[in-house]
Amino acid sequence: MFKALLRMLGRGGRSAAMGGKRVTGAAATRAAGGTAPVVDPASVPEDDAEAAEALNRETGAFAEIAAGEHSDDERTIFFKLFPRPRILSLRHTEVDLEVAKLYADKARRFFAFPINLSGQNSVFYEESEGDYIEGIYGNNEQKPGVAADRDPQTPKERLIAAEDRYYVGTLTRMRRITNQNTAILFLRVAPIFLTLSFLPLLFVYLRTANAVEASGASGIALSSLASDPLILASSAVLLAGLAAAVFSYFVSYKNQQIRNTLNFNGYVETRLNRINTIRTEALKEAANAEKDKVNETEAIAAAVNWTLCYHWMIWRMFLNEHGIRNILFQIRRNSDLYKWGGFGLMLLAGAVILGLSWVFAGLSPTDLGFLAAGVAIWFVLVAWVLLFHVFADPAGLVEGRMYSGEWARFHTSGIDKGLEDQIRRDKREILLYRNRFKNENSL
Repeated sequence: MFKALLRMLGRGGRSAAMGGKRVTGAAATRAAGGTAPVVDPASVPEDDAEAAEALNRETGAFAEIAAGEHSDDERTIFFKLFPRPRILSLRHTEVDLEVAKLYADKARRFFAFPINLSGQNSVFYEESEGDYIEGIYGNNEQKPGVAADRDPQTPKERLIAAEDRYYVGTLTRMRRITNQNTAILFLRVAPIFLTLSFLPLLFVYLRTANAVEASGASGIALSSLASDPLILASSAVLLAGLAAAVFSYFVSYKNQQIRNTLNFNGYVETRLNRINTIRTEALKEAANAEKDKVNETEAIAAAVNWTLCYHWMIWRMFLNEHGIRNILFQIRRNSDLYKWGGFGLMLLAGAVILGLSWVFAGLSPTDLGFLAAGVAIWFVLVAWVLLFHVFADPAGLVEGRMYSGEWARFHTSGIDKGLEDQIRRDKREILLYRNRFKNENSL
């Protein structure tokens, strides 16, 4: 029975157990923003074939789904699953000169994209930073700032137009599911378990107090409570409620958040590795553009497009990491707020119980004092220890499973060395021809 309960609490579906390898075709279609036109799956990477079928001609691919409308957000008893998203990103083997031109156009629009220097007083800083990223990449409601002037026509064009917009939506959905699970734990599960488990003991105590006062005694003798079987039974219920709250955290919530983060981490790692590989190949193509082109104009144009593609990949890595940092900051901030919110609910529940008992139960001052001490111990001390020490760092569950050391990150990708090698190569050739020209003139 215990194993069955564990399976039920930890249920994430077969896809989660396999590391979140895929999202269903229906989910990919909804994530792409609507109906699925006929698209040749062979035109994009294998693992993107189903997602490519869902890309519409407005490049509306995004993962941001209105709360409660995504049926593939599987749920355990209390908490939601974040399935690993599709990797909407080209492999380096599919990036040719025509694709490089598309990326180069995005680079030109990015470098011309204005930065809003006048921040809005009505939003948090991270929201303002997020708006900048979404202004470039686009989101559910707005077109990307680097979008082409014409609508994309080919499957590759649609995929290139959609990939970063989808990324923004994935970040948003990860943040919302993570925060929602934390809010459920601190604002619902823990307060409800702790409060409901206290009620049987409260009712037994009030019954005993009224019986003692009816007998003419001045108050309850604490020694008599220890031998009362109803008090012992209700105390067991109290401990069971505490155990259920702890169980919900360590077995259901913690495992679900870790599983969600691993699914997200796998998506981010694959995406960043693909972008970094394209960046490396673009630099090589830019350095060797003249070898495949006889016409000087074509060679220069190819070198320019590959170089701009290279720089766009650099800035995509930078913006991607900023987007992750942005949601992690919001997750940590909201986790702290939910903690205090849950503690506030416990204080409110304790105050309501104490107030109603004082008004309606007709307790003597001594009995009311004992009740106040019990309420303070349970709703203040136990709640504080549970929420702030046992459930110490919910945001750390997410941050600790972001294996960023395994990513192709902006600061570890050797971008400076690539630029230095390119400049040295070009300048070496210029100096070589200049010196040769001088030597020929001297003869």
